[in-house]
Amino acid sequence: MPGKQPKTVMKAASATIAKKAASLVVTKGKLTGRVMDSPVLKAQARTRAALQKKYDELGGAATFGAPPPKKFGGRWGFPHQSLVYNAKQGAAYLVKGAILDKRLSLGAEKSYLGRPTSDEGDIDEGGRASSFQNGWIYWWGDTGAIDLRDVVVTYVGLHAYSESDKDQSSGSDEPYCILSVVAPKRDLVTLRSQTYEGVDDRTVRPDRVELYRGPAYGLTVGVVAMEGDFGSAEANRILVERAVMTNHEVGKFMLQFIPLVGPIISKIAGPALDKVMPPLANGIASVLDLGDDIVGTDSVALSTRKLVTLATRGSVYRAANKLPYKVESAMMEGGGARYKALFTVDPA
Repeated sequence: MPGKQPKTVMKAASATIAKKAASLVVTKGKLTGRVMDSPVLKAQARTRAALQKKYDELGGAATFGAPPPKKFGGRWGFPHQSLVYNAKQGAAYLVKGAILDKRLSLGAEKSYLGRPTSDEGDIDEGGRASSFQNGWIYWWGDTGAIDLRDVVVTYVGLHAYSESDKDQSSGSDEPYCILSVVAPKRDLVTLRSQTYEGVDDRTVRPDRVELYRGPAYGLTVGVVAMEGDFGSAEANRILVERAVMTNHEVGKFMLQFIPLVGPIISKIAGPALDKVMPPLANGIASVLDLGDDIVGTDSVALSTRKLVTLATRGSVYRAANKLPYKVESAMMEGGGARYKALFTVDPA
């Protein structure tokens, strides 16, 4: 029975495979030369072909300042930029500048981010970003590069500055909030808070409703503050959800993202966020018979930059020195009642 091959023989075999792989020629992304049946060599050939294709697409030596490296591997490094191969997608992507520096400082392929899934691209508010298998690296001139997985946006409670002038059946308010979330690449979500009993002036009521978990593409939260009288909070949530779903501006906003991937989503979403909900919010009272009183409405727009900076560096405030939050709605007023909805943005 044959024994193990000597190490010198194994090294010679590996060197032969590497030599044959190095002899392959890639022209305009197409591999020529004799490809052995070795899975290792085939994988090396696919990697080099994808890297060469991206190198050629981006302008070759004129862009990168050097010819392709002769050695095999999943990354071609050039001054201040790299091409990185993603085997799962069978494609190579460009990472450069401060985003590249951040990726290398985290451990490159060994970091939690994994390999890139898009080229670096423009995002909202003058930023740049690269997407990776397990997160993103974002950059703005005044923040530097920020690495992040996903973000979580949570409604954390209601701050009642004053109660309504006339309560139907008690001396206190029974408010609740209906919350509609519009985000790229996601189905519309409309949720509601608890109904808070016994709410008086200068009252804070904690809650916890997760509104969104995913990439920081940007999103808008439409808030409807209600004072409970004789209506059903859940029935009203369904009515508001239907109104949002049939809103022309919301539909137009959602449709444009269907074919898109990567940083371009954020770049397109950013300027549109402030325009999505206001037409709906202004019209809710006139088109719906909710049975409860509408205290007020607001639209909370959270751009990519806001989501990223709030999740990683955002200041934490405390409503009435008690309830921690990072973002609040505008004051929603009606019938003497004055409420604000409170939110946090955290890393996933």
